[in-house]
Amino acid sequence: MSLDCDDQALSRRFNEIYPEGTDTDPEAADVYVKCVVRGHGDLPVAAVTFEDPEPLDAFAFCKALFPDRGYVDGPPAAPGWRTIAARESPDRPVVALSGNFALADRRQVWQPFIANYAVNRVLRLQRDILFFHAASIGIAGRGALIVGPKASGKTTTSLTLASRGCDFLGDEMAAVHKSSKMIFPFRRAVSIRSGRRARLVDQKLAEGHFSVERFPDGGARVLANVSELFPQAGVAQSELSCAFFLRHFAERPHAEPFLFGSGNIGMLSPLACSMWGVPAGARILDLSRLMRGVRCYYLHPGPPEDTAELVEQVVRGRAFRD
Repeated sequence: MSLDCDDQALSRRFNEIYPEGTDTDPEAADVYVKCVVRGHGDLPVAAVTFEDPEPLDAFAFCKALFPDRGYVDGPPAAPGWRTIAARESPDRPVVALSGNFALADRRQVWQPFIANYAVNRVLRLQRDILFFHAASIGIAGRGALIVGPKASGKTTTSLTLASRGCDFLGDEMAAVHKSSKMIFPFRRAVSIRSGRRARLVDQKLAEGHFSVERFPDGGARVLANVSELFPQAGVAQSELSCAFFLRHFAERPHAEPFLFGSGNIGMLSPLACSMWGVPAGARILDLSRLMRGVRCYYLHPGPPEDTAELVEQVVRGRAFRD
């Protein structure tokens, strides 16, 4: 993906979230999308254009991408255009959409919407890869997914494993090839909550200078590049061998093995971009094939170091031998 943008806030946001870069050589890429963002003088509008190889129902796509972000249908627009607004201000659209074009209201906070929309336009074109809301790590060539809702311990556990020298492939989005089951690195800056953290993570944060994000609920998170925190944490592709599904925190961590079946498909949390345009039956088949032969566990995390030690033992095959 290439971003050509004259909005400093959006460019800065991309650089913060993707510190290792998103630009791709169009001649070397199998899939390439260019996003151009331009302001219009004193007008409170940013115009966004995508150079995208496939047509897209932009409004329906965005509605699928952001089901929990509080967005609603905005007021009527010109023919061929649809608007999306925040639930708190349904009469003030954040963005208007039509095919490869978007208009954003610069009087509102529009950059996160456009940034996520742009990245997901690229991801939906990766037909051979399934994307999940999950952390992903590699240990001695064996890959593992760590799946769970927000604040369940994905970042804490994966970052602690990175501090131990394991391959850190991502903490928020995991990319897995459908047929080979290889987990590809999909690193973003990690957003680290306050609270339970590994001692080495706290030490690294204290030694460095990292930006802090403030959220509407009053919470704060540290935004950090993993390659700066733990340069020894590699990014080698790893074949998916284990999946951990996070449960409630416990005083001591423990993992419960279980046999993955069709009734567990919903636990995988695939991203909407991976499921876009795929019939329901094909979705279930793809996910079932992917998980065939993968060892699955319910993981109750405890202290970060102990949890990472348990995950490492399981992935290496030193526990729960068949």
